[in-house]
Order: sequence, then structure tokens, then C-alpha cells
Amino acid sequence: MKSKLLSLFALFTALTVIVAACGESEPLATNVRKTNIRFWNMMPDANAQALDFVVDRTELTVSNVRFGEENTNYSQVFSRAVNIQIFPVLNGSRISRPTIDTIADFTNRQDQFFTLMVVDSARRNAPLLIRDNYNLRPDTLTGRFQLRVLHLSPNAPGINVGIQDAGQNITYIIPDTLTFLRNLGTAEINTQAQFRTFSLSATNPALADTTLRLVLREVANGDTINIGDFNFQEKSVYTVIARGFVGGTGTQAFGTRLIKDR
Repeated sequence: MKSKLLSLFALFTALTVIVAACGESEPLATNVRKTNIRFWNMMPDANAQALDFVVDRTELTVSNVRFGEENTNYSQVFSRAVNIQIFPVLNGSRISRPTIDTIADFTNRQDQFFTLMVVDSARRNAPLLIRDNYNLRPDTLTGRFQLRVLHLSPNAPGINVGIQDAGQNITYIIPDTLTFLRNLGTAEINTQAQFRTFSLSATNPALADTTLRLVLREVANGDTINIGDFNFQEKSVYTVIARGFVGGTGTQAFGTRLIKDR
């Protein structure tokens, strides 16, 4: 009898050790730290080809990203230093070697948002990582919206952005000169790429949505370009992208696009 009790006790102890070991080997999902990232192709003279973005070789692949098709959806990667390789896709096939092989350090960047884009010409292409600093909660934006402008044209001059009223008067809501982001230092990029907060109406602080006409002015010669009439909604966040080549034709020509980030 005593021998049987000792055997049962030994078996119970062994099972307890196995269960405890299994519990320690599987971390809780709530402890996994992730960073949000999306990918853009901003090479205007490579509009006939696409790009594949590969993170840490197997963790994440975002395929067939084309110029002029800015994706507003984010993917998630682990909040650590990650390797990002970028491959051109020619005639539907990815080339064997990446043209860009870079490290993005997302350590302590969990729950933050970033956009990684390939900018400049196909011959001079380079990665550009910016933080999408959604720094205001939606409930603090009653009657207001957020907007930023990303200057991503390699040869366009400095620009301002304004709102034109029915009487053709322009109020420059971003009066400081914005220039091609690749040519700037990190601090200047962070300043220029930040979201700015605006009221939908100067007289009605509770207005929920309205249509505004955005215009772009080339600082050097004062020429203005009508970006378009857009419906802006309170508590929403928007990005104006200036892209393409001045003097280019077709899809390569300089132009703008408004996207709704959130």
C-alpha cells in the first residue's frame, strides 16, 4: 500500500512540473507589443512597376504597392528593431535582390503609427520613415479636424496651403514653407509632417462637417493650384500629399491628393 502511495505521489509531482513548464513557455498574448506601420510607393518615374515590402524576411510581406495608390491600412510588427527589405516588381515578378535594405527601430514604440515610403526618383530612391502622430483623442476634436501636408515631389518648389472662400479670398492655414521631405533633417521632418488642428467654422464651433476648397501656392512665384473641394468631418484626420515631377506628364506630373487617415 505504501509503495502504491509513493508511486501516485511521484506521478502527481511529475505532472505538476510538466504543467508548470508548459505554462511558462507560452507568454500571454496581452504582453505582445506591436507597432503599426503602412507602406507607400512615392517614386513617380517608376509608376509602371510596383514594390514589395518584406519585414524580417518572414514576419510580414506587403506586396504590389504602386505609385499613386496610397494605402491607409496599417499592418503590425513587433516593437523592436526590424529589418525591412524593399524589392521592385517588374512585369509581375519580384527581382531577386532588394534595392533597399534598412533597419527601423520600433523599440518602445508599441501602439504607435508609422508610414514607411520610398521617395525620390527610381535612380535615387531612398526610404523615408515618418511617425503618424495621432496625438489627440477624437472626443477632443468637436467641431475640429486635423490636417497635414507631405511634400514628396523631388523637384517641386516650396509650397504653402490655404483655404479659398466663395469670394476667392485665400487664408493660408499652413503659411510656413514646406519643402521636399527627403532634403530635411529629422527634426524638420517631424515638424513638417505633424498634424495640425483646424476648426470647421470660425463662427460655428459645433459644426460637424463642411466643404472647404484647398489651394496650394508655390512660394517662389506665387502661382496657386486648386487642390479641390473636399468634405471635412469633425474628429477626422487628413493628409494632403504633393507628389510627382514638375514638368512631368501623365501619372508622373506634379499633383496632389487628399486622403483620410482616420
